[in-house]
Amino acid sequence: MTASKRVLRNVSVGLVLDLLRNEGPTSQASIARKTGLSPATVNNVIQLLRKEGVADFEWINGREALVTLISTKGVMMSVMVSADFIHGAVFSFEHQKRQDLLAYPDDLLDQQNTPESLAAFIKQLAGLANVSVAALTGVSISIQAPVDKKNGTIAIWSAGRLPGWKDIPIKEKLESLLNVNVHVDNDANLATYAEWTWGAGRGVDCFLYLSCSRQIGSGLIIDGKVHNGSNGMAGELGHLVIDKAGPVCFCGSRGCLTTLVSERAILRILDDTENAKSSLAEVIASANDGDAACQRVLYEAGHNVGQALANTAKIVAPGIVAIGGELGSAWQFIKDSLRVATEENNLDNVSPGIQFVPGILKKDAVLLGGIASLLSQSGQGISDLPDWMTHDAADCSTTESLN
Repeated sequence: MTASKRVLRNVSVGLVLDLLRNEGPTSQASIARKTGLSPATVNNVIQLLRKEGVADFEWINGREALVTLISTKGVMMSVMVSADFIHGAVFSFEHQKRQDLLAYPDDLLDQQNTPESLAAFIKQLAGLANVSVAALTGVSISIQAPVDKKNGTIAIWSAGRLPGWKDIPIKEKLESLLNVNVHVDNDANLATYAEWTWGAGRGVDCFLYLSCSRQIGSGLIIDGKVHNGSNGMAGELGHLVIDKAGPVCFCGSRGCLTTLVSERAILRILDDTENAKSSLAEVIASANDGDAACQRVLYEAGHNVGQALANTAKIVAPGIVAIGGELGSAWQFIKDSLRVATEENNLDNVSPGIQFVPGILKKDAVLLGGIASLLSQSGQGISDLPDWMTHDAADCSTTESLN
């Protein structure tokens, strides 16, 4: 095969893979129409992908089949690093098995959250999954902090939450400790990528995701890629100023969205009432049971989220905006106030047609986003998320804790 033919084949394969990742199972005729490739070229590409175990046919009936991406090879690990815990999972595509491990600060090496303790955690998780670290196709690391893409370190204004990682080029450090390919990104970006790949934003050219739980994170997908901006700090909706007279945020501003709708902010409001709660999950459960105070604070949280999203949506005009995290599971209590806030900001006239929806992947979004990124980097993909990859379907015997 000549060099020019190899280039053309690689381009054709890339077009087909991108389409199947973005839109899920698709007929060959539709692939040819949407990519501009000839039917014969599409057929050759599909046969190549089937031979490599990357794609297969999903028959609808006796006459029509959809091409779907699959993954039948490789073992990948996705790890989420926060100030409070480390949660990792190994995904074995050949055996269709997921192995989880959860660790808290007191469980870690020298009881410190550092690259060295994370490396030890990764080796232990690999051992539980009966695989060596060297045999892993890749490792994705999500950091619960903004990551400066220029130097690979945590943003200086957020480093206080993870002091053991301050000024450390994360990817280079972990690759030197583990001798394996490592992908590093902010947790919200990976959650966004997962929701775009398999969840609420699937197939949308411009997708905005906001996760509201203990912390506030957000991400933006434009033309199939996470938009990082010039330094990796794009999409920090949690630090949009909503109330200039509001509480001081750890970023140094006052009245950021984080100070108004994070778990701590919501619990602080209820501390002044007779309905004090210990967690956002408890607030949502009480609201479901008819607790008026909890319903009220969730309604107000939805309004504050709507303010932030309305201002952002005027700039980027996403097709879909999804709310994930624990607040996303309180959709019935926030959806009305969110819509009120967007109407107050005249969003429908400025950027009509935007859909606001709850996230689908919930607590699994970050880890699955890491796997989606690794699959994409390796030229693979999965059109439909199989049950074995999700947390809810994982058997309790495959989930371990260091406690």
